Amino acid sequence: MGKEGIREVGELCLSKAHYLSDKIKTIDGFHLQYNGPFFNEFVVKTPVPADQIAEDLKKDKIFAGVPLSKFYPNCKNELLIAVTEKRTKEEMDFFVDKLGRYK
Repeated sequence: MGKEGIREVGELCLSKAHYLSDKIKTIDGFHLQYNGPFFNEFVVKTPVPADQIAEDLKKDKIFAGVPLSKFYPNCKNELLIAVTEKRTKEEMDFFVDKLGRYK
């Protein structure tokens, strides 16, 4: 991959994660839990339990992220989402469309 390849992968992860987070923020009931800087992972506050979303979206063959309640019982409506360089705009838009049903 080399030095330039690693840099390119990092830039893709960063830009795609910010693209997805910006799209998710437009859905009523969803917002970023922490407003600080991030690279390719971010936490979203959800209007319904995050484990419900994760289970439902498996039916659409979408790995929605990690419900934080698995590690922190008080965080039942928080979903950790990671974005890699491999995700396409179409996949991310499809994910956002599916999240829209939880308004």
